[in-house]
This record gives sequence, C-alpha cells and structure tokens, in this order.
Amino acid sequence: MPHRLVRCGLVFAAALMLAGTTARADIVAYEMAGQPGDQASSAATLVTPGVSALALSRGAGLTPTAGANSINSSGWSTDPTDFYLLGFTVAPGFTAFINSIAFAGRSSNTGPGFVNVLYSVDNGPETLLTTLTMAGTAFNNQSFNFAQVTANSSFRVFFRAANTTSANGGTIAAAGTFRLGDYSPDGGTTFLPISLGGSVATAAVPEPSQVVLVGVMAAGLVVARLRRRPA
Repeated sequence: MPHRLVRCGLVFAAALMLAGTTARADIVAYEMAGQPGDQASSAATLVTPGVSALALSRGAGLTPTAGANSINSSGWSTDPTDFYLLGFTVAPGFTAFINSIAFAGRSSNTGPGFVNVLYSVDNGPETLLTTLTMAGTAFNNQSFNFAQVTANSSFRVFFRAANTTSANGGTIAAAGTFRLGDYSPDGGTTFLPISLGGSVATAAVPEPSQVVLVGVMAAGLVVARLRRRPA
C-alpha cells in the first residue's frame, strides 16, 4: 500500500510538470518578400498558438510609398502619428515571454537618421528598446536579444523618428522615406522574416525540484494519515 501511495505522489508531481506547456521560437513573423511598400498593412505570416498577431502597419501621419519587399513611408517627423507598429495580443489563459527581435530598416538620404524602437506591454507606456542610426541608404540589419518581457494581454513594437535629423545629416524632408524589410544575416544573400521571438506558455511551470518535493510530501501525508487511522 505505501508503495502505491508513493507512486500516486509521483504521478501527481508529473501532472504538475505537464500543467504548463511552452512553445519556443518566433512568436510572430512577417515575410516581406513580394510586398510593394505602399500596402496599407502586412499580415503576419507566422503566429504561435496562444496569441493573435497584429498587422504590420503605419500610423495615420505617414504617406504610403512604393518600395519593393518592404513597408515604406514618407512624411516622417516626431509627430505621435508617425510610426510603424507590429506585435500581438495574448489569448486568455496564456502568457507570452518576449526576448528577441529581427528586422531590417532603411532610410533614404532625407529620411530619418535616427529611429527609436520602442515597445508597449499590456497597453502600458512605450519603453525604449534601442535607437537605430541610419547612415546612408543601406539596409540596417538588426537581430538581437533583450531582457525578457512578460506580456499577459498584448505586446506592441513601435518604430518612430527619434528626432528631425535626416540620414544625410540635414533635416528630414517631406519626401524622405524609411522602410522595414526582412532581416538578412549575411548582408543580402539570404533573408529571414521580421520577427519577435520568445515563448508562449499556458501556465507557470514549477521548478522540477519543487514539483518532486510536492509529490513526495503529498504521498508522505497520505501515508501518515493511514498510520494514524485506528485499527
């Protein structure tokens, strides 16, 4: 009988370990190949279960502009309506853990010279992630990890002009453009979609040592109660 109870405790511990499942990799991704640049928005091409992707879109203050394999815009300034947006909402019962981003940005000579990449968690205020320096007209490929962010309802990334300085050192012109495209790890030979990486979990997963301890304690309590039971 005690052996059976111990087995029950271990089964209980295993059940706790399986109570939370986690998917690791890109949470959402946006393949920009074939996009004309002046599209209203670009839908996500990869979405992890447990989240709903937001379309990659531009703010109302920007003007759609042609630019192959990207989303492209002119009319940049520091106005709050001048931005690109991507991200996702989190389904009830899930939690997202975000720790990486990959993309490529490109400015024209009179487009933004400095671009802030910011994020908002659960509809909170925007937090600066990094500032891009857009020198010349070459694509600035970016892929990096950052301190893990936990999102319970939404995660949004914004791209905004950091100031009015243009890529050529002057002032951003009305016709100056900034675009987002696929990330190239080798400078233009291969391309990977714009992406947000991390994991999506159904529940918090206890540490294995804690799970085993709980299971053994549960079995021990049952055994102790049986020993105290009158004959």
